[in-house]
Amino acid sequence: MSLDALDAVPWDRLESALPRHPVEEVPRALRRLALAGGAATEEYCYPLYSCLIAGNGRVPSAATAALPFVVALAADPEAGARVDLVGLLVAFAHATRTARPDLVDAGWPAAWRRHRGAVLALLADPDPDVRREAIPLADGVVPLLERWRAETDPAVRLPVLLRLGRVAAEAVQADARSVEEVRAVLDGVLRDGEPVMKVAAVIAWERLDPQEPVRWIDLLVETLSDLAVRPRFGEIWYVVGVEEPWSREAVVTWAAELFDHDARTAASYVVRLADAAARTGDTELSGAVLDEAWRLLVLRPSAAPALLPVAG
Repeated sequence: MSLDALDAVPWDRLESALPRHPVEEVPRALRRLALAGGAATEEYCYPLYSCLIAGNGRVPSAATAALPFVVALAADPEAGARVDLVGLLVAFAHATRTARPDLVDAGWPAAWRRHRGAVLALLADPDPDVRREAIPLADGVVPLLERWRAETDPAVRLPVLLRLGRVAAEAVQADARSVEEVRAVLDGVLRDGEPVMKVAAVIAWERLDPQEPVRWIDLLVETLSDLAVRPRFGEIWYVVGVEEPWSREAVVTWAAELFDHDARTAASYVVRLADAAARTGDTELSGAVLDEAWRLLVLRPSAAPALLPVAG
């Protein structure tokens, strides 16, 4: 990153997202990141988030000026805090999609287009942590499908698969052909994928068809209660924006919410997992299932006859 270019920006003419965070903090933070190199940590990025992403629906002029420097640092393999810098780019993209047009700096759209190639290149970065964090930067079904075909690391493929379900559901009307490709990907994973990836495919399907998880409840119960498969969740079940992988028990909770629209299936899911946990002495699964039984009982007191024996 060019410090001369950083100094050449007329920062005093620009605005940050919030007045209480003066714009001068932006070049100071960028300079500190550049000079720290690989020693930079997450904390170095905090001023950038405070000044540029305030959650108030604005994309300020300081964000437009900072964009090329953030992209350069995020793409630099020798830089530190790269995952956090990619997270800042993801936050920029989200703010752009959700902000009112009059609250987006006039120069921002052209600046984003200018750096789009470098931003998308982060999806293929050699560092799997960077690739995973960059997944939301794939702006549409087609780039995500390309990433799915190219990706080889299961801990990155899984969050790509989850994202495919979400983005395809949003594109059903606009890009029917690509959505059909996503359906084919999900079907292929359910046919040939490893067990944990199959669970992810069921969850991804829910965005496209809420009834699909009901059809795959046998697979969910079998996989989530398999003690031999349990460690694999902690190896590959990552989601964007969360540093640590999810445990099998956390996925039990996630999957339970797939059946909130179907009381009978929701109760069956809990009872069947409880029975499996009792057979194998799986105390971690028993704890997760009891939590879900309690949640379901609060949501649907009529489920008590099926759930109270589980508590017992």
